[in-house]
Amino acid sequence: MKRIFCSIILILITITLTACSKNMPDKIFYNGKIYSLDEKNSIYEAVAVKNGLIFDLGSSQDLLNKYPNAERIDLKGNFVFPGFIDAHGHITGYGENLLQIDLVGTTSQKQIAELVRQKSKELKEGEWILGVGWDQNDWEDKSWPNHKILDQAAPKNPVALTRIDGHALWVNKRALELAGITKETPNPEGGEIKKDNYGNPTGLLIDNAMNLVYKVIPPPTEEDLIKTVLTSTNKLVEYGITSVHDMGVGERTIQVYKKLADEGKLPLRIHVYVDGIGETWKKYLNEGKLVGYANNFVNVDGIKLFVDGAMGSRGALMSEPYHDDPGNYGLLLLSEDEIYKVAKDALNKGLQVATHAIGDSGNFLVLNAYERAFKELKPKEHRFRIEHVQVINPNDAKRLADLKVIPSMQPVHATSDMYWAEARLGPERVKWSYALRMVLNESKIIAGGSDFPVENPSVLEGIYAAITRQDKNGHPKNAQDVLELVKNKKWVLSKEGIKNPVSFENGWYPDQKLTIDEAIKCFTKWAAYAVFEENKKGTIEIGKWADFSIVDKDLYNILPEEILRTNVMMTVVNGKIVYKKDY
Repeated sequence: MKRIFCSIILILITITLTACSKNMPDKIFYNGKIYSLDEKNSIYEAVAVKNGLIFDLGSSQDLLNKYPNAERIDLKGNFVFPGFIDAHGHITGYGENLLQIDLVGTTSQKQIAELVRQKSKELKEGEWILGVGWDQNDWEDKSWPNHKILDQAAPKNPVALTRIDGHALWVNKRALELAGITKETPNPEGGEIKKDNYGNPTGLLIDNAMNLVYKVIPPPTEEDLIKTVLTSTNKLVEYGITSVHDMGVGERTIQVYKKLADEGKLPLRIHVYVDGIGETWKKYLNEGKLVGYANNFVNVDGIKLFVDGAMGSRGALMSEPYHDDPGNYGLLLLSEDEIYKVAKDALNKGLQVATHAIGDSGNFLVLNAYERAFKELKPKEHRFRIEHVQVINPNDAKRLADLKVIPSMQPVHATSDMYWAEARLGPERVKWSYALRMVLNESKIIAGGSDFPVENPSVLEGIYAAITRQDKNGHPKNAQDVLELVKNKKWVLSKEGIKNPVSFENGWYPDQKLTIDEAIKCFTKWAAYAVFEENKKGTIEIGKWADFSIVDKDLYNILPEEILRTNVMMTVVNGKIVYKKDY
């Protein structure tokens, strides 16, 4: 009888412990200041996590007492925010940037040619030399480059160097020959082959003309692609990034994402927008969006389109000519009718459309196309997007809000482009360009991103740019500061010069600044809303995913310049620490 009684007791204890374990978290992050960003702006000291979800919130003492068997992770007084989301990036592009020649910050054609020459020594004859990140606006001679200096640097290797914005390609003569580009080659639709006075190609290709070279570059192997993705994503989590809206992705890359997610190697969540009209788009039109793959690490949400090019290469589509290039209105890459047809197809399948539009005419045409589709199909909740929204007429900013189209903007673009943007746009049109405040006042939401690798993926730098409208050195301080920069050939004004000194007082067009709270929401809850995930992430609330970005300074209570000195101490995705800074 005693044995039977003891057995019963053991069974009851086991049942009790099992029941209790179901109501116990895996781990507790404690001793921090946790900004939940919920509706009440609640602040906590500790968060309990179970199976990748937020299980409980409260004071450190309460949670540690309630759950004595959970793993304990001391936050050491650091500051916790909902996981940072980059709403516009390019994962493979960033990985390639890290693995290819990095041309960001180079100051001359000569410096780049030397980097190419050094790279050629590492390769066999005929192997491609690839690089990314050059920007002629950073050079003393700001004219377009040509192939001749690259021919001298690497005469036996084809060279292809992508501009920082991804809208221009600089190649050598060998690359032109392999692509079959001659003086007789016509400009492709939506692109331009730059030619000299004799009609010979200069080695500079704009927008769709770049594809003439890209198609002859050998594609990466699956092993190469895996290496590129892991190099990129493992670096991105160092910036506190827990989710990326990946813009312009093919099925081959999607399959690599799924493979890595299945193997538990993907350190962050990816929301894919496929790379335009083609086979990948047809596949997801037939099958519908991919939601929550591998515990919500891979999603396919919609399609990425381009209506125009970039302003740095004067490819953004304008309603009036460029102020510094009379007669040039930019490039139309997709017509209004083409976008309208894609929009209808997407609405019928519950997919999103995210269209790159930088020029004011580009934004106007995209809104026209979306509006036609909305009126015809009357969707309840579309959450279509415009990516960049860099130059938008105030009337179209109102229309953007009325149509409930989500503005996906990159605050750091303003502080990267301000040195030459006014020369491109003129003193009037520039007032409603990179206009974060104007757009937010209308739409009440902005999905924030960086457009990496065009820009550094640092969310903290994006937040700083949004609230200061200044570069890392604090420029512009005022109008006199700008005139000094012009004197030193580091700033280009329009021919009208400075018409209103207030436009440079403590920031570039400071009336367009965001508050710190708004800037943080751009990269958290508003970015989550842009992919229909406001109930899953973007705030720290019970039941949501345990995605956190932990930093060593209180972003709400420091001077703006201190944001640039803030460190990401830990990144948590699905309750797992995917990055931890040594300290």
